[in-house]
Amino acid sequence: MAFPPDPSLREMDLIILRHCEKSGEGLCDPLTEKGAADAVTLAERLKGEGIDAIFASPYRRSQETIAPFAEAAGLEIQVDGRLQEWQISPTALKAMKDHAPRMVADRHYRAPWSETMDEVWARLVPALEAIRASGAKKPALACHFGVLSIAMTHLSDTFGPEHWKLINQPTAMHTHRGEWKILELDGVAPARLHV
Repeated sequence: MAFPPDPSLREMDLIILRHCEKSGEGLCDPLTEKGAADAVTLAERLKGEGIDAIFASPYRRSQETIAPFAEAAGLEIQVDGRLQEWQISPTALKAMKDHAPRMVADRHYRAPWSETMDEVWARLVPALEAIRASGAKKPALACHFGVLSIAMTHLSDTFGPEHWKLINQPTAMHTHRGEWKILELDGVAPARLHV
């Protein structure tokens, strides 16, 4: 898999979150009751991370995941459409068991009417460049499985598709200078949902 056009993106100190448990797949579907409770617990966990800016996808579930932390930290949630989920058509989702291995193995593979992995990364690069240009020292990105997995695969030295199974609802990952780790989320039992 190719590295970013600008290798300095890998120097960024980032927290990237997959949203808490969701009630549906739509843009405006909220978190479940459990997801909303987990977002409050997540806010408490993120307190000591030094986060100084928050960016989120336009999906309601991403914004609701980070909202309790944003309120507690006095930070504005800055919405960026380029952080939206990997666009996969309903047709491809129905046959995901057939498409997923090819989508992961070949970043150019296009499931029917869907984005390729490379296309997702191509829209993430300018989003990350804008976040870097904002001057934030340690931003948090509230997003989705596809965005988190593809970003981590490009920004870290050792994170690959074999680690994608670690990403649940919610998951918080830290990446900096090619290193990565999963943040332990005490009190949050992740929803282990199929993606």
